[in-house]
Amino acid sequence: MPVSKIRRFGLSACAALGALLALAGLPQGAVAQERFPAKPIHVVVPFPPGGINDTVARPILKKMGDLLNIGFVIDNRPGASGTIGTAAVARAEPDGYTLLLGAASTMAVVPHMMKTVPYSSTRDFAPIGGLASVPSVMISGHPAQFPDFAAVLAELKKRPGELTYGSAGPGTSHHTQMSFLNLELGTSMLHVPYKGSGPAMADLLGGQIDFLMDPLPTTLAQVGSGKIVPIAITSAQRSPLLPTVPTFIELGVKNFEVSTWFGLFAPARTPPAVLATLTEALNAALRDPAIAQGMASRGMDPLLKSPAEMAKYVAAENLLWKGVIEKTKIGLD
Repeated sequence: MPVSKIRRFGLSACAALGALLALAGLPQGAVAQERFPAKPIHVVVPFPPGGINDTVARPILKKMGDLLNIGFVIDNRPGASGTIGTAAVARAEPDGYTLLLGAASTMAVVPHMMKTVPYSSTRDFAPIGGLASVPSVMISGHPAQFPDFAAVLAELKKRPGELTYGSAGPGTSHHTQMSFLNLELGTSMLHVPYKGSGPAMADLLGGQIDFLMDPLPTTLAQVGSGKIVPIAITSAQRSPLLPTVPTFIELGVKNFEVSTWFGLFAPARTPPAVLATLTEALNAALRDPAIAQGMASRGMDPLLKSPAEMAKYVAAENLLWKGVIEKTKIGLD
């Protein structure tokens, strides 16, 4: 049954039950509390405004709001590699009105890079579902020197510890995915952290750094300039938007399939009925043809998962990145 019909049915049922309780002389407060949502829902985004998190979240939340006939308000709370905003949702009232835009970094990577983390991504949150999975592309600003992966490998062997890669900062996907690649290749590319992906891309284009592991949507904006060369993509299959760019798996890096993913989470102990309403609206939004087309055009894949599937996914991602971080010894403390 469509979300709108379910909601109308639910409101009608509540009204009927309220009338019965009134006849019985019972308070209707309990009935009113069952209606959800009855006011705008705040979604905490633990990153600054703009960037891929906005590209992913805004269209989906807008569609969810249309389906539920309620507004979704984005509340950016950046800081401490995303842990400040994430921890705020873990402590929030579990009533469904404060949600979290969780990401691979905050839910599976950063918790293993800090000695003390103010939340548990597997215990303090109730998954509503996935939003999107976004592959990354290893790119270079030296098209003549690094036209393909074979040239990159040859130069890495010739100049160990000299080639550099940039990131938007420690703990970001740019950083952790390249650290993982170093591990898989047995190489030692040097990390150059920046305060944001914009400065990192600027220095790549200017030739100050050699490589960047960049999310596909932002890579697409630069490909046409001729100033960068996409070397390989982290997805299991080639992207139709970059059909000539091979996957790392094709190139022999068998275990290197990673993505920047996003999901929607509520505080633990949120009522099951509230979670079910949100999950139904989220999945309906992801199945909407306009949403699906918009995501595909930007190089994003819908991460359509049930709450149970999302919980397993987060647990598996934690296991993966815990191992990578222990072996690479990267950290934030």
